[in-house]
Amino acid sequence: MMTPREHLNRIIQYTVNLGILVFSSLCPLTAQAIDEIKSIHHLPPMEGPDQRPIGWQWHFLDQDNQHGKMQKIAGNDLVATYARTDGCQWTRTTLGFAPASRWSNCPSSGESKVTLSDGVIWPLKVGGTFTYHIEGISSIGKNGWKSKRKCRVQGQWLIEITSGEYETFKVICKEKWSTRTWWLSPEIGTAVAYEQIDLRGRLLIQEMTRIDQESLKEKISEAN
Repeated sequence: MMTPREHLNRIIQYTVNLGILVFSSLCPLTAQAIDEIKSIHHLPPMEGPDQRPIGWQWHFLDQDNQHGKMQKIAGNDLVATYARTDGCQWTRTTLGFAPASRWSNCPSSGESKVTLSDGVIWPLKVGGTFTYHIEGISSIGKNGWKSKRKCRVQGQWLIEITSGEYETFKVICKEKWSTRTWWLSPEIGTAVAYEQIDLRGRLLIQEMTRIDQESLKEKISEAN
């Protein structure tokens, strides 16, 4: 006969195994998460990126090893509209890390009012924080909703992705439905990797493969 402690340990182990099983069924990963090689500390604060021209393209490899593309199709000094390979389109402020103010086929469609309610984004400094306040309506929910996206510059990391190694700032943003992480390279002037995980544990990964149809070696050469 099991002692009460042995019985409790068996219940705990069963619960852990069940949790792993459920998570695996909801989040069948076919690619690894972003590989952080080591923490670094020498990067100076990162200034905000230059305005991207219409037609700017960010090519990526996702968690299923499928290639995709994000392209700027419209915009001005304040907002920019992007289109992705799967048909999703969205508009957001050019400040960076902001939720979309309008989106369609993503897979839902909707719009929101987005306000930077606290903090300063640029230049990026480790420990820096900023918060977006969001009021919106989605074609799925129909009803209006409110949320906050709280962001923090978590650190500096040397990462390795499909296209090479990059020294980056890591920015983590949390909101009601998901946690999003960007790794931004001062050398390239934009994010080189992105992860998003939702409440059900579903993981989205995007690793930059090239920009504007130029090779990364040419981009780095121009930067130097």
